[in-house]
Amino acid sequence: MEALELTLAGMDDDNLTKVHVRMQQRNGKKSWTTVAGLPTEVRDPKCDKVTQVDFKKILRSLKKTFNTNGSLVDGGEHGLVVQLQGDIRKEVAKFLIEEAALVSRDQVMIHGC
Repeated sequence: MEALELTLAGMDDDNLTKVHVRMQQRNGKKSWTTVAGLPTEVRDPKCDKVTQVDFKKILRSLKKTFNTNGSLVDGGEHGLVVQLQGDIRKEVAKFLIEEAALVSRDQVMIHGC
């Protein structure tokens, strides 16, 4: 019984819901910004209602906000991965935290900064 309590206490939801923002070099000065691990459902704190995340709307908003092109790619075990042209890691993380309110600050990991 004690081992079961330790494993349940050691498992926290933050490790399962990390959002990884990375930059991948393409060729020369060209690069991609990739966002992996976005949640598929979000709970509204006001009415305690769970809604599905519309990744196409998120992508459209990101593209309009940062004046860049992008696409949705199936990342296998990582779920849908958002790819955007250019190195805009910090801006994308700020957008996901403040404007879209999809994730909290402690859930976002910016790689390569």
